Amino acid sequence: MNITQVKDPNALLAIINNLPGNYLILLPDFPKFTIAEISEAYNEATDTERQDIIGRGIFEVFPDAPGDEIADGVKNLTASFAQVIATHARHEMPVQRYPIRLSGSTDFVERFWLTVNNPVVINGKLEYIIHSITDVTESKLLRSRERYFKALADGSPFMMWRTAGPSCIYVNDTWMRFTGTTLEENLGSGHLKAIHPEDVGHQRELFYDAVGRTGSYESKYRIIDLHGEARWVTMKVVPLQIDGSTVEFVGSLIDVTEQEMADERIRQSEKFLRQLADSIIQIVWVTDANGMHEYYNQRWYDLTGTTFEETEGEGWNNVFHPDDQQRAWNTWRHSLQTGTPYEIEYRLRKYTGEYIWVLGRAAPYFDEHGKIVKWFGTCTDINDQKMLQQQKDDFINIASHELKTPLTSLTANIQFIEREVLKSQPVDGPLGKLVTSCFRNVKKLNKIIADLLDANSIGLGQLTISARLFDMVQLIRDATVELSNERSTIQLNGSSEAWVYADAGKIEQVLVNLINNALKYASDSKLLLIDVRTEDNNIKVSITDQGKGIAEEKLRFLFDRYYRADMGSGKYSGMGLGLYVCANIIKGHGGQIGVESRIGEGSTFWFTLPRTDAH
Repeated sequence: MNITQVKDPNALLAIINNLPGNYLILLPDFPKFTIAEISEAYNEATDTERQDIIGRGIFEVFPDAPGDEIADGVKNLTASFAQVIATHARHEMPVQRYPIRLSGSTDFVERFWLTVNNPVVINGKLEYIIHSITDVTESKLLRSRERYFKALADGSPFMMWRTAGPSCIYVNDTWMRFTGTTLEENLGSGHLKAIHPEDVGHQRELFYDAVGRTGSYESKYRIIDLHGEARWVTMKVVPLQIDGSTVEFVGSLIDVTEQEMADERIRQSEKFLRQLADSIIQIVWVTDANGMHEYYNQRWYDLTGTTFEETEGEGWNNVFHPDDQQRAWNTWRHSLQTGTPYEIEYRLRKYTGEYIWVLGRAAPYFDEHGKIVKWFGTCTDINDQKMLQQQKDDFINIASHELKTPLTSLTANIQFIEREVLKSQPVDGPLGKLVTSCFRNVKKLNKIIADLLDANSIGLGQLTISARLFDMVQLIRDATVELSNERSTIQLNGSSEAWVYADAGKIEQVLVNLINNALKYASDSKLLLIDVRTEDNNIKVSITDQGKGIAEEKLRFLFDRYYRADMGSGKYSGMGLGLYVCANIIKGHGGQIGVESRIGEGSTFWFTLPRTDAH
C-alpha cells in the first residue's frame, strides 16, 4: 500500500518496535523529522542505542560526515521526505551513499543503503513517515556482479568508472593507464581531478540530473591524460539496477581528440568558406543531389530580400521572372538527370520588385564512388551587359533592315551592269574584273547582313524552324557541289542515307558555314572529310580538316557571339557570327554541336540531330 491507514498509533509504534526490519517512525515536522520510534534492527544496523535517538531529529543523529565534499545524504533524504509530505505517497530512493558515525567516536564509516519512505495517514492527515533502510554495502549479489563487471571492464578498450551516488567506487585499468592514476586516487571524488577544471561543473550537473531522474545521458568533455595534456572524450552514463532498484551508475568513455580536432578544422573551414562566400559579389548556392537548396550566401538575401524559409527546396523558383521559370526549370532538371553542368541566363526579382538578368551556373560534386552528392552554383549579375547588348542588337537590327533594301537594289543594278558590260567587253578585261569585284563585295555585304539578322532573331528567341523529312546524306551531296576548290578534295564517308526531321534550309546553312570555314581557315588541307553515321538515336555529321588546328584555350569560345579565333591576324574577314548562328540552329532542333582540335593535326566540327525513320 502507498498510504497506510491506522486508528491506534500506540499499537502501531509497539508493532514497529518489534519488527525485524530496519525501521524508523518519524514525525513529518519539516525540517527536523523527529524520531518517534525505532526498531531494534535499525539500532543494530546503524550502531545506535534507542534511548540515545528517540525524540531527536534524524539529521541530528545521522548528519553528513564533516569535510566530505561529495556528501549529499541529508539533501537527498530531505527531498524524499518532502515528496512524501507533498504527495502522501510512498517514495523509493535509489541506492544512497550515506556514511554513519561509529558509536563513541567521531569517525565515519562508508555505507550504502536502499531506502523507502512510506506515509502514515490518520483520518486524512499525515501523522508519521515510516523510514525503512536496507544495507547493501556488503551485498553478496553486488560483490558477484562486481567481480564479473571488473573482469569485463579491465579488458575493455574503453575507459570505465562506477559510482554509488556521486562517490566513485571503481575505475578500470584503461582509465588508470590513460590518466596515470591509481585506483585509490580515484575513489570517492578523486576521479573528478582527471576532468578538465572548466568542465567539472557541467559534468556534475549532468550526473546529478541523471541521479534525480534515474536516467542515462551522453556527454563530450576534456580529461587530463598522464602527460598533463587535455584530451577530448565522449562518455555515456547508464544506471545499473538490481531487482528494480538503481544501485549505481556506470560510465564508459573513449578518446575522440583526433576526431574533435578534425571536426574543429572542418568547422573553421566551413566558417572561413561561409565568410568568403558572403564577401563576394556573386550569389553562391548549394543544393543536395536532388536539387533541393541547402545554402545561399548573404548576397542572395541582400538581392532578393527573401528569407531562407521562403526559398528553401524549390522555393527559389518564385523569384524568377514568370517568363523564365519553366525554361530555367527544364534546364535544371536536365542537369539533375544527366549530371551535365548547368548554365543559363534568366531574370531574378530584386527586393525592389524589379527584375535583373543573371548568369546561372552550377557543377556537380561527386563522392569517392562517383555519385553526385551536391551541386555548387553561382548567379552573376549580367544586367548591365544585357542592356548594352540589347541596345546594340536594336541598333544592328534597325541598321540591317535599313541597309537590306538599298543593298537589294544595288545587287540588281550590278547584275544589270554586268550583263550589259559583258556584251561588249571581255570577262577578263579591266571593266569585267571591276564589275566582278563589285558583285563579290555586294555578296559579302548581303552575307554579313543576313548573319546579323539571324543572330538578332536568335537573341530575341525568334528562331523559326520549318521541319520536313529529308535525307541528310543527299543534302550534303547537293550542298558540296559548288563548295569544293582547287586545293582541297571533299570526301563523303559513312552512311549511305540518314533521314532526319528538320529544317532543311537551316541545316544546309549550318553545313555550308562549317564547310566554308574549313576551306577558308584550313586552306592548306588537301582533304576535307565529311562523315555521317548513326550514334544511338542520333545522326552525327563530322567535318574534319587537315589544317593547323585551333589552340585548346580558344575552343570553348568558338560558338559565342562575335568571337573569332583569328582576331589578331586580320587575315580573314567576318564578324564571328557564323558559328553562333549554327550552334543555335542545331540546339533549336534538339541536337548538339561541338569541336575537337589539336595544333598541327587539324580540327573536327560536328553536330547531331535526332534520327527519324524514313518510312
